[in-house]
Amino acid sequence: MANATSWLLYLVFALVLFGMYLAIRRRWLSPVIVSAVGIVVSVILMTLVGAAQGNNAYQALFAGFLVGGLFSIGTLAMALYFVRSEARRKGQG
Repeated sequence: MANATSWLLYLVFALVLFGMYLAIRRRWLSPVIVSAVGIVVSVILMTLVGAAQGNNAYQALFAGFLVGGLFSIGTLAMALYFVRSEARRKGQG
C-alpha cells in the first residue's frame, strides 16, 4: 500500500509542476504567487513521498527540499524563460 501511496503522491507532484508551468506561461496569476505556492507544495509532496517509502523524517525532509525544490525551480526557470522570450519577440515585431 505504501508503494501505491508514494506513486499517487508523485503523480500529484507532477501535476503541481505542470500546473505551475501553465499558470506562469498563460499568466493566470502573478508569477511570484505561483512560484511561492508551487515550491512549497512541491517540497511538501516530495517529503510525503519520502515518508510513504519508509524513510525516516530527516531523509524525507532532505529529499523533499532537494528534489521538490530543484524540480520546482527548474520548472519555474523554464516557464519564465519562455515568457520572457515571447515578450522579446512581440517587442521586436
